[in-house]
Amino acid sequence: MKISIITATYNRPQKLYTDALKSLINQTDYDFEWVVINDGGNQETREIIAALQVPFTIVYQAIEHSSIGFGLCYARNTGLNLATGNLITYLDDDNSLEPEFVAVTKHFFRENNCVKYSMAVQQRRRDVVCQDKVIRTSKVFLSPKNPSCTLDQLITQQEIFDSNGFTHYHDDTLRWNPEYRVFADYEFLLQCTKKYGSSQFQINPQVLVNYIQSSQGTIGGSHYGQWAAELKQIMNHVGLYSLTSHQIARIHQLIQIYNHKAHHRAPAFVAELSHQDKS
Repeated sequence: MKISIITATYNRPQKLYTDALKSLINQTDYDFEWVVINDGGNQETREIIAALQVPFTIVYQAIEHSSIGFGLCYARNTGLNLATGNLITYLDDDNSLEPEFVAVTKHFFRENNCVKYSMAVQQRRRDVVCQDKVIRTSKVFLSPKNPSCTLDQLITQQEIFDSNGFTHYHDDTLRWNPEYRVFADYEFLLQCTKKYGSSQFQINPQVLVNYIQSSQGTIGGSHYGQWAAELKQIMNHVGLYSLTSHQIARIHQLIQIYNHKAHHRAPAFVAELSHQDKS
């Protein structure tokens, strides 16, 4: 069983080196390939990869950065085309994996033959960044909060779904949709649900991913209006997915909730909190 770890990176060579790469060098099991997609062809990123001498396989590809749609999705699709592992997982350049991630993930899929896709528990933190300096940091928390979290709780957004450390079997029909940004991960989960069914999903209860979410990131810099618009787009194509009537009703409810505060950002990423937010 071989894992391909896909990292899409866009003009962040130092983050790639200090965060993602170092966590891969520290793995206890080196039987994996690291698929690095240099979105935009950053020269420093190319030089870092070219100079590496590491005990695992590296597959590298530079691509032109697209001015249309979400570049991360194009880059990850390129990674899927190049990956040779029968298991696929994802790691952003500014996040990291625990040293036992590869070994534990392989063991998890071997021991659970019916599982086709799985999310590992993440240790998460939210940073507010101003002029490239962190001015506020949240408490560290686990996501999902409940290691017995169900797929339904992820789809209805009672728990947070994120693709870092999300692992699925390699399948050419699964593609990242660049029409989505805030909910690109979520839409990909819905594709996996359609492909494999709800019974073949399971949370890996071990904490294997370290995830830092920044106010300058795709989600941290977004407004609730964008959240509503992307969920509405998903509902406009609801026939592509295998959603229950309960899940569809909940998504429509979320659209209304997000539209009601359309011009606001998530409080965790706002530099100045109101008294109510602080309490």
